[in-house]
Amino acid sequence: MKLNLTDILNINFSEAYNIEGLSSSSLNGVSTDSRTIKKGEIFFAIRGEKVNGHDYIAAAINAGAAALVVDSKFYEKKFWENSGSIVFSKPVIVVENTVKALGELANIYRKKFNIPVIAVAGSNGKTTAKDMIARVLSEKYNVLSTQGNLNNHIGVPLTLFRLNHKHDIAVVEIGTNHFGEIKYLCEILEPTHGLITNIHNEHLEFFGDINGVAKEEGYLFKYRAEKKSKSVGFVNTDDKRVVSLSKNLKNRVFYGTKENKADITGINLSVNSDGKFAFELISNSHKNSLKLKLAVAGKHNVSNALAASAIGLYFNVPVTKIKKAIETFKPVNKRMEIVKAGKVTIINDTYNANADSVLSALKTLELIQTQGNKIIVLGDMLELGNQSKQQHTLVGEAITKFASSSDVTVHLLTYGKQSRQIYKSANLKNKSHYSDKKALCENVAKIVAENDIVLVKGSRGMRMEDIVTYLTEKL
Repeated sequence: MKLNLTDILNINFSEAYNIEGLSSSSLNGVSTDSRTIKKGEIFFAIRGEKVNGHDYIAAAINAGAAALVVDSKFYEKKFWENSGSIVFSKPVIVVENTVKALGELANIYRKKFNIPVIAVAGSNGKTTAKDMIARVLSEKYNVLSTQGNLNNHIGVPLTLFRLNHKHDIAVVEIGTNHFGEIKYLCEILEPTHGLITNIHNEHLEFFGDINGVAKEEGYLFKYRAEKKSKSVGFVNTDDKRVVSLSKNLKNRVFYGTKENKADITGINLSVNSDGKFAFELISNSHKNSLKLKLAVAGKHNVSNALAASAIGLYFNVPVTKIKKAIETFKPVNKRMEIVKAGKVTIINDTYNANADSVLSALKTLELIQTQGNKIIVLGDMLELGNQSKQQHTLVGEAITKFASSSDVTVHLLTYGKQSRQIYKSANLKNKSHYSDKKALCENVAKIVAENDIVLVKGSRGMRMEDIVTYLTEKL
């Protein structure tokens, strides 16, 4: 199924030029990137914080763009200066805001498909949960899922434009760091089913406190409740805030590790020396029992596996297929990714960080057995606002407890202005702080020895994966 000319003209636009040169047969999709645009796609020129898509219009045209969507600011300047230029050799649609126009068109396109659309929100673990859910559902269905973590006001529309008539189900990640973003994404996506992984302290600079986080993330369930339809919310009973947010949903499927409180329950949890869990899954409604062994480390992945299993069972994926999907699932890069560098094990969890996700990573590190040392390399946790000092102190105190109960030597290395508070509040002998990443890399490489385990984590803006790259090249 393709976009057609009527779809384009149904967005709110102020001007349209050369539109007679645009036909439905020439529309092959949508792009916001002149480097990857394909012939016949419509180019939306997006103004970003660092890059202005309007600067790449000529490149998009040369690559075969069928039409351009530009904002009024660009149009008002270029029309009078260069009305005969390459810009106006193609159909041009002028809108007030190209990002909003992208969302409008994505919603128009989404309405063409009468399939289940599962939205995945939450503070931590969205991408892994989304990928695990898609992996389970793909055992029976043709599934569209978000690529990577394209979960914002641009990524969600681009995901929707990948829908075609062959897809049976869509699993779409939705993210936020400001109030109103989940609402906006729900209005574009129109999810029929929803999952909130958890509610933790995230983006406190904008949400203020965890109640603000809950209000924002919880809009997914609020949206579904307001629709008063037969759609389902998948609810994590191990998170009391998620349970509270779901109270107005007409239909709920509960999953968790607390017996007698969920439709899908994980019991008899055990963990091996690599920090990977095994457990028994009990389904009350399906009268099924399933023993699962995860191929990914961390107790938090038990929750992800239960969520994926609950959704799989709801959509009638055979239990044998669910078991296969869960047990063969591997995480994406930078999310509890196990990397070998010589005889050293690196836990690459560098995609992002807040206090709760750092504590979860520490719990996993605690469970992994080794004859060597355990080395913790942490960067700043960003976007915490006036709670930054408190949250970094919390992590430092947790590391103190971690080190005091460890049967091997623990080293702490911190990097960045805010992580100095982790360094200051962690009471252990082997610790150091760095403001220079190169110096940090060199000292980590000097410290590590055979059989050591290195946990590397920090917020996205800290690019802590640079340390992982350095170690894999040097060791």
